[in-house]
This record gives sequence, structure tokens and C-alpha cells, in this order.
Amino acid sequence: MLRPPAHPVPCHSCGFELYHPVAESATTRLGLYDDARFPGRCILMLQAHYISLEQVPPAVMQAFGQDIQRAMWAIRVATGAARVNVAILGNRDPHVHAHLIPRWPNREAKPDCSPWDDPRPKAALPPEAIERLVRALGAVLRMS
Repeated sequence: MLRPPAHPVPCHSCGFELYHPVAESATTRLGLYDDARFPGRCILMLQAHYISLEQVPPAVMQAFGQDIQRAMWAIRVATGAARVNVAILGNRDPHVHAHLIPRWPNREAKPDCSPWDDPRPKAALPPEAIERLVRALGAVLRMS
């Protein structure tokens, strides 16, 4: 169950941390990613340090999947997105985490492409948008 975060804590092994903490569970932490092209974009990181998915024990993997689903639902409800893309890459940051990216096909120049191919320049969210999204996502997650 995702709940309000106690406080932001970077991984003790690699230093990976979230931009704007939203919620946490016993297994994961959810944070808002600062990307105005996709307002509501989040990162869901495992609390424990694993470098790659094949290292994650089955019970932790199951809980990670459940938290991904909850976070996707919260993003759709809070933002009105048509769908949420999920990406787990691992080539840049050595800590298992999922990118949860809301998509609005009617507002995007390339809705059939990955978010990384979006032609719009990446820009930060205004502080008031960050605050509003963190509150909205947290409120939706408290309903679950």
C-alpha cells in the first residue's frame, strides 16, 4: 500500500534518489519527475538496492509490480492521461526503478513514439505545478 513518504532517503548503496517524493510502501518509493512535457511523470524506485531485475527476489518483484499498477492508476486519475507508459531501463542509474510516463495522444506531436523521441524541448515544471501534482497523486493513492 502506497502511503505518504516519511522523508526522502537516497539509496545507501548508490545514492539514487527521487526528485519530489509522493508516496512510499514497504517495497518502493514514488516521486514526481520534473518534466513539463509529461506532467505527472513519476519514478518508482525499489527501497532495497538491486542493480538489475534478475537480482530482485520474486516476492519483491511481485510487490514492485503491484506498486507500479497502483502508481499508474494514480497518475491516470490525477492527470487525466489516456494511458501511462512504463519503462525499466537500468543503463544509466544502477538502481532498479520504473519510469511511469503519462501520455495524451491528442496533445503530442508523436504519440506513437517513445517519450524519449518527443520533439518538444525538455523543460522543468513550474513550482506550483509540482506542488499540485504531488498533492493530487498523494490524494489519489490515499483512496486506494
